[in-house]
Amino acid sequence: MPRRQRRTRTLDRERTNAMPDVTPIVNVALVLLVVFIVVMPMIREGIEVDTPKADYSDQLAESAEQLVVVSIKEDGTCYVNLNQVDRTQLKQVLALAYRGQEGKSIIIKGARNLDYREILELMEICQNIGAPSVDLLAKKNK
Repeated sequence: MPRRQRRTRTLDRERTNAMPDVTPIVNVALVLLVVFIVVMPMIREGIEVDTPKADYSDQLAESAEQLVVVSIKEDGTCYVNLNQVDRTQLKQVLALAYRGQEGKSIIIKGARNLDYREILELMEICQNIGAPSVDLLAKKNK
């Protein structure tokens, strides 16, 4: 009889230790959550351009994140959404990015010290691909 008691004791120990340890899984999930909290504001910001300041400017709607954004820096480098584009291919890439967005405006994010002629050229390209309007992005004065 003493042997039977030993077997039941070992079975009880195995049953209590059968639960998996979820602590590492929870730790990984929390680390991923923190990473996403830190990275998401950087993704939404887009290309860093020193835009002009305005006294009266409207806030972009939350749906504006899906619009096509053309950014142009002071040195003349152009970006369509987050992709750098050569000036010679700008019209083709912009037309491709605008596909499916017909009827919506295109946002131009130009540098403050940029020649206005370059902004007008971008506006003309936007008009040629069929955009009904162009929005110019500016920072609001505080």
